[in-house]
Amino acid sequence: MPRFEYVTQKRKGDSYVRSVIEGNSLADVSIRLNNLNQPIVLIADPSRKTTAEKSERVSLRSKLTFLENLEASVYLGMDFRTALSICLSTTSTRDRSGKRIHHIIERLRDRVSKGMSFSNAIALYPEVFDQVAIGLISAGEEGGTLTEALTNVRKIWARNEDLRHRLLMMLIYPMIVLAAAGGVVWLLMTRVVPQFIGILGEMHADLPLPTLCLLNLSRLCTGYPVAVLALTVALILLISRIPAFVRGQPKLHRPVLRLPGLGALMLLLMRANFVRTFAQLKHARAKTTQALLLCRDLSWNYEYRSAIGRTLVRVQRGESLAAALKDDRDIFGEMVINGLAFMEAAGAGSDGLFRLTTLLERQLDSRLTALRQILDPLLIIALGVVIGGIVFATFLPAMEVIQHI
Repeated sequence: MPRFEYVTQKRKGDSYVRSVIEGNSLADVSIRLNNLNQPIVLIADPSRKTTAEKSERVSLRSKLTFLENLEASVYLGMDFRTALSICLSTTSTRDRSGKRIHHIIERLRDRVSKGMSFSNAIALYPEVFDQVAIGLISAGEEGGTLTEALTNVRKIWARNEDLRHRLLMMLIYPMIVLAAAGGVVWLLMTRVVPQFIGILGEMHADLPLPTLCLLNLSRLCTGYPVAVLALTVALILLISRIPAFVRGQPKLHRPVLRLPGLGALMLLLMRANFVRTFAQLKHARAKTTQALLLCRDLSWNYEYRSAIGRTLVRVQRGESLAAALKDDRDIFGEMVINGLAFMEAAGAGSDGLFRLTTLLERQLDSRLTALRQILDPLLIIALGVVIGGIVFATFLPAMEVIQHI
């Protein structure tokens, strides 16, 4: 019998416990664990995880293009085999991502032609279709609202693509400035500083400590340029691996949410994603428990996932969603809890959730704009300190010589 790994947390703030359970399938294991009334943070199939790691991933842009073509074809009343054939013929294979999605669409068409449902077919590619997309499409197939389900998945992916694009654009300017500043610092350290300090050395001037440190650093850059460049590249790669390292350390998930500025941004992003996805799932007529199970997989952060697990346990006991979220107001925020309470009292449906989503995304956009307005001046100040420090250390002995004349 297959073995599945799962992570749980007995009480809020406790350490996470990893265990193993046997079951016939992932769905069977999920049902058994949920019936234990214990908050489940993560359920993983080791065999599927190994397969997914070996599979090549597809860019979000390629997936979104495929889904837009499929949605349009289904909306026009085409059967799935014809719709997938059209998607196959309109998919570009000029780049690696296009070739991957082209191959996947071809295999999906073959499986659908043999009688497999589309939701079961895409479930075989977890590296391409996440649990939320699979759940929405499965609910659409069962309820006869497949076109709406595809539209909901497209909206979720389109929002993620838009957010990714905005973050990328926000980082382009700092990267250009850092690259230009790095070139200026390298030129100063390898060309200007050695000549200027060499002149002072011929005058037998006593070099102060900042100038000596700068001189030694300049000699290192001049004598071992390859080593310095290799060290710089290694440092950049190390910094780029920090997010993956944090994700793999559950003990760091809570401290990350408390970081100044970044933690508040991450919490706001979690809340916006949760409300938006929950609204799409409820619009697709998914049950609240099923919607919570799918929303649990929206984030890698164990604090968010455990909060969803505790909420799911309380909802299964008969509590309302707003009441179940109250103990985790530090994760979901007052706006989300109060908005859900108001909508439950007023009997509002998914339209109220979409209005709440608009408010949260407006807050997220404002926070991103403010972050960029703060980041740019801080970057200029930091570069000014570095370059100004080099200039100060270079001219400090000259100023002392002038004072003694």
